[in-house]
Amino acid sequence: MDFRPHKLQVVTFTGGGLDENGIPQQDTSSIEELPCRIVPNGSAQQIPFIDGTSHVYSFSIFLNQDCRTFSIGEKVKLFGLDGEVPNDKEFTVLGFIRNQLNARLWV
Repeated sequence: MDFRPHKLQVVTFTGGGLDENGIPQQDTSSIEELPCRIVPNGSAQQIPFIDGTSHVYSFSIFLNQDCRTFSIGEKVKLFGLDGEVPNDKEFTVLGFIRNQLNARLWV
């Protein structure tokens, strides 16, 4: 049984800036793929935040406990078992929490 059958992809862009001669350098990007389990929010549940606001999320994503820390507002892509992106779009991170046995991300 595979607890993390899906994939989450994070694309990080780094500005190229200028070299020592003042010549502009190209922007670079890096792609990080993490195994995950994607659970759709089929009942319009909300996640509450410390500041008292709450948001309806599209997917709850379970990751390994030792995964990287995600920031609210970060963009991610989700890949199902068939390798397709749901709705063919990027999702914005609404919340992230690290538990004792796993980490959870809401988009």
